[in-house]
This record gives sequence, structure tokens and C-alpha cells, in this order.
Amino acid sequence: MINSFFFVFFLFICNIILADEIEIPIILENCKGCHGYNFKGNKYIESLLDIEKSEFISKMNDYKYSDDNYAMNRISKVLTEDDIKKIAELIYDKK
Repeated sequence: MINSFFFVFFLFICNIILADEIEIPIILENCKGCHGYNFKGNKYIESLLDIEKSEFISKMNDYKYSDDNYAMNRISKVLTEDDIKKIAELIYDKK
């Protein structure tokens, strides 16, 4: 099931890469798949709301430039630093 999710997510990201601009609200909906509807996490994945906006941006950039092969590293590779900031604004400016 998890492998199917990542395959579908990968295809989704590939389609976004081919688009002129990444649709941040759509990416944000995918974040909810693991981090929960309100980004509060679950027993396996931490809440995004437990960290500050600046820490989120820093972590996402760390994932983006890391050579690890974890899901977040693969997801963040297609995002620009500006995309990451826009995602953070949508999550944390509503907080």
C-alpha cells in the first residue's frame, strides 16, 4: 500500500515538473497524506505544527540537498526554495 502511494505520488510530481509552475496548494494536499489533514501528524509521523516556520523551511532545504533516499528527500528535490517558502506560508501563516 505504501509503495503504491509513493508510485502515484511520484507520477503526480512528474506531471507537476512538466507544468510551467508547481501548484503549491496541490502539493500541500499531498503533505496531508502523511502528516494528517490538519498537519497534526499521527503515531508514525510528527506534526508539522510542533515546529516553527523557519525550522520547517530549514528542514525542507536540508531534505532537498541531501543525498539520502528517504521519501521527504525525493519529494523535496522537485521544489524550489521559493516553493518551500510558499508551502511554509500556507501551513504556518494560518496557525
